[in-house]
Amino acid sequence: MKLCILFILCFPYIANAGETINRPWYTLDYNEQHEVANWVAYSLDSSQQQNCVPRRNSFRVDPLVSTGSAEIIDYANSGFDRGHLLPAGDMKFDAQAMRDSFYLSNITPQPAGFNRGRWGQLENLIRAWTSKYGKLWIVTGPVLRTSLGWIGQNNRVSVPEEYFKVILRKENSGYKGIAFLMATDVPFPELEPYSLEIDSIENLTKINFFPFLGEAHERESEGSFNVNDWDFTARFDYLPCSTSEAL
Repeated sequence: MKLCILFILCFPYIANAGETINRPWYTLDYNEQHEVANWVAYSLDSSQQQNCVPRRNSFRVDPLVSTGSAEIIDYANSGFDRGHLLPAGDMKFDAQAMRDSFYLSNITPQPAGFNRGRWGQLENLIRAWTSKYGKLWIVTGPVLRTSLGWIGQNNRVSVPEEYFKVILRKENSGYKGIAFLMATDVPFPELEPYSLEIDSIENLTKINFFPFLGEAHERESEGSFNVNDWDFTARFDYLPCSTSEAL
């Protein structure tokens, strides 16, 4: 079976989905009620880590969201970081990809300690895994509930309390999968305690993350995981010509 190359062909499925936005390097599902994405899906290849496009904090409204996305003023004086779902640090291979990661449809309000701490460490671990394993398929998003607090001057932007990442890689004739569920109060000093099987996140969010997998491969990669299949000691460093990522 051939893996989908672009998520535009095989993006996750969610009942009562929002508006699906397709861009060259990622796909997202926008939730108008919460003014954030239900999920953002993309692939990351080790060959894409060879360039070093500098980060530009060009946060802006997403013109492809027909109902209108969140706006910059919604985050003003909120006390929250404008936290990426698809990390800008994964888009250093192309200037347009970097710019596209700053649409506010790809942003959620995150506490600074979470965005710049454990969540950022998880993002860097995934880059290290990309270098080690060659290519990953990644879906990330907030856990959206009806009782969330919100910020915003022009829009009510929900403030998620938990976030997930699900990761898939091809290995020989099969697949390896792992997921993470992380609360914004970050209680654990290491990343392993946040890891779990993909099925648990699917049950929580009602999202089918990799519908292009056959039933046997879904059971193999989503129903369970072995933490030893993933190198938690892996490290990733940006190329010397890249700039420090400002938040």
